Amino acid sequence: SEEGIIGRAVGMALGGLLPVAEIQFRKYADPATEQLHNCGTIRWRTNNAFAAPIVVRMPGGFSKWCGDPWHSVSDEAHFAHCVGWQVVMPSNAEDTVGLLRAALRSNNPTIFFEHRTLLDAPWARRPYPGDEFIVPIGKAKTLRAGSELTVVCWGAMVERVELAVEASQVDAEIIDLRSIMPWDKLAVVASVEKTGRCLVVHEDGARVGFGAEIAATLAGEYFHLLDAPVERLAVKDIPIPYNRQLMESVLPTVEDIADAMETLVAY
Repeated sequence: SEEGIIGRAVGMALGGLLPVAEIQFRKYADPATEQLHNCGTIRWRTNNAFAAPIVVRMPGGFSKWCGDPWHSVSDEAHFAHCVGWQVVMPSNAEDTVGLLRAALRSNNPTIFFEHRTLLDAPWARRPYPGDEFIVPIGKAKTLRAGSELTVVCWGAMVERVELAVEASQVDAEIIDLRSIMPWDKLAVVASVEKTGRCLVVHEDGARVGFGAEIAATLAGEYFHLLDAPVERLAVKDIPIPYNRQLMESVLPTVEDIADAMETLVAY
């Protein structure tokens, strides 16, 4: 069971080992919720005397073949609420290597999302970056410089954002967040200070998705930098459909992203 997988991994970590637990799909982690929450609070509960730095790998997200309400769920925002956990979601093979290595060397537990479409997608392929390559957890990457709009994204949405920028007339700055918790607020704010506008694109649900945290932070702490409201583009608040065409109608498409960018720039 998933509860047994996580519980055993926590025990192994407390015993001095470095376990890497795998949950077959993101949705299957739900039965292990209590074990995951308890793992994240071990430092606090023991006055920092103990830690259980496990790495939990879990695929999720839409598939190029079909969708469904279990295997195709993203829901990374759920784990951002888990105190004590790091949450990462790479968009390509190179960052996957660097983030996984950083997670293994960290003394904090890490949720490591692996988007299942990117596991065999040509776009996500990169040369092996070497045995010492590390991507610091909490460090975003600017993929494209721009002056009109900041687009914040992660996971499989990065490819769609890049395609949307190519198809539009918007000079957008693209930020691949890479880490959800902690997230690189400084990188996002520095970009918004330059562009005055921000669009957040993610695969989690729009309602209470992590894009809401980014939008609230910008609106609450950096309102003076904004020339337009922070907009979010995310999965519609319904289960992921089985049918491929219906699934695409729920996900943010390249056309949806391009339209949202052009609308925001024209605000």
